[in-house]
Amino acid sequence: MLLGIEKRGITNALWKLQEADQRQVLTLTQRFELPEILARTLAIRGVNIENAGNFLYPLIRSLLPDPFHLLDMDKAVFRIIQAINNDENIAIFGDYDVDGATSSALISRYLRAIGIHSIIYIPDRVDEGYGLNSNALLQLKKKGIDLCISVDCGTLAYQPIEDAKGFGLDVIVIDHHLGTEKLPSAIAVVNPNRLDESSPYNSLAAVGVSFLLTVALNKSLREQDFFAGKKEPDLFDLLDLVALGTVCDVMQITGLNRAFVSQGLKVMSARKNVGLRVLFDALGILERPNVSRLSFNIGPCINAGGRIGEALLGARLLSTDDKKEADSIALKLIDLNNARKMMENEALLEATIQVEKSTQSGANFIMVSGNWHQGVIGIIASRLKEKFHLPTIVISLNNRIGKASCRSIPGVDIGAAVLSAKCMNLIIEGGGHSMAAGFLINEDKMSDLHDFLTERFAYSTNDKALKVDGIVTAKAINLSLWNQLQRLEPFGVGNPEPRFIIQGAKIRKPEIVGVDHIKCFIVDDDVMVRAIAFRSANTHLGSAIMEGNIEAILGKISMSYWNGNEFVQFLIEDVLTIS
Repeated sequence: MLLGIEKRGITNALWKLQEADQRQVLTLTQRFELPEILARTLAIRGVNIENAGNFLYPLIRSLLPDPFHLLDMDKAVFRIIQAINNDENIAIFGDYDVDGATSSALISRYLRAIGIHSIIYIPDRVDEGYGLNSNALLQLKKKGIDLCISVDCGTLAYQPIEDAKGFGLDVIVIDHHLGTEKLPSAIAVVNPNRLDESSPYNSLAAVGVSFLLTVALNKSLREQDFFAGKKEPDLFDLLDLVALGTVCDVMQITGLNRAFVSQGLKVMSARKNVGLRVLFDALGILERPNVSRLSFNIGPCINAGGRIGEALLGARLLSTDDKKEADSIALKLIDLNNARKMMENEALLEATIQVEKSTQSGANFIMVSGNWHQGVIGIIASRLKEKFHLPTIVISLNNRIGKASCRSIPGVDIGAAVLSAKCMNLIIEGGGHSMAAGFLINEDKMSDLHDFLTERFAYSTNDKALKVDGIVTAKAINLSLWNQLQRLEPFGVGNPEPRFIIQGAKIRKPEIVGVDHIKCFIVDDDVMVRAIAFRSANTHLGSAIMEGNIEAILGKISMSYWNGNEFVQFLIEDVLTIS
């Protein structure tokens, strides 16, 4: 492979070796005493001398804004303090995903820390659907609830909130999903993605907005001498929940979110949250928490209750201080997650067959449907999006009504597309953000929606590119380099794990492990590096690795933990074969 020339790998992805401003690299190297490879990677990500300090040392105190800059934050805080002073009953109404569970648990834990009892309500995915619904709000009112705080939902819940207002239940909305010009008739709508909002913090997850609410609430209570004679709660103890929700809702890990996740992982390492500690132990996770573990192990378990079981389980686990209760919930969630995996595998196979037929005609997005469990369609959409690198819509059909989950690629705003479809009466209801959305649709409207999206996405580009940060030798892949790269953590959207190319090395001893992974060794002269390619068996990549006729290898450097041992390995994502 010649440097500076773009190549396509066996997966048909375009390899793009990123260029760095050498003056920036030199400046970063000297000012922060960084190794050249680290300074180069920072420069590629747009980090310069002005913002490098906040990137390398993301501190909450340096990046946290005044929470009252958000519209309606003052109204939300005033009403909650009113409820506290009047001894009113408070309910927290959350979405059934990880962001909803962490947001609900965060506010519940804060209120409990200041001596205020609240209840959490999570709607059933199948019976009630997403977000606020009038019947659930009515039942809360009948149980004596005076104030409902809606988290990770509510921005588009016009009728349920209007109904709640009619029967005397006040609602506060804490959300981050895209809105329209119309706002619901809530006491307050705190959402950085309101159309009339000027806040620059529009990449916050709902749990991030919920944390800002507790900061604002705590500040106001302090100013009113609420904590006179008693200990003020440490808000930093809640950052483990903020990190979990932010990562699992696939938010940008930049700016304030980077500080939330970085500091939240440290709090998580202290194992103060009983539910999280129990779940880590039950899953046998021994290493320190990281983004990958949250995304692929912890998050799916928290989600499992909302997907195919009891929707409240995740929020209960994250909010409880009772270890016995946490043990019971964690085991239930793990069992549900295992059952979810089985459902997912069957549905994914069926959906993939549909996609392979539709993409042969050059489609620029994916839209598949079937009689699949609503709880797995989000995961199916993610899997298909990753495999085909196309905006993906997966629809679960039941009684001629479709429930859809959508996932997108950079540059294609799926949330805006869903809102446009709603305005054109192509769907019953729906919403989301740029990378993920959901909606309800009548089956007889699906063809019209397909035509609408075909036109809307006609000029979108879906050419998959793998951006490369540098070229390394097999000899360079060691514990020292891995430790250097950890200074760039936490990784995620906006700050991806660095990718590297290894040239001229050979692949030796490939073998299939697990269901569909391939492990092997990368060999160059007298150096041998462990490597693995996940979900690659029965793919073009897997065949190329098994044959070993390789010119260059592209992937990431990682640490593997197995049976109490740890070792550096290379995660193979693509290869160039010798032509």
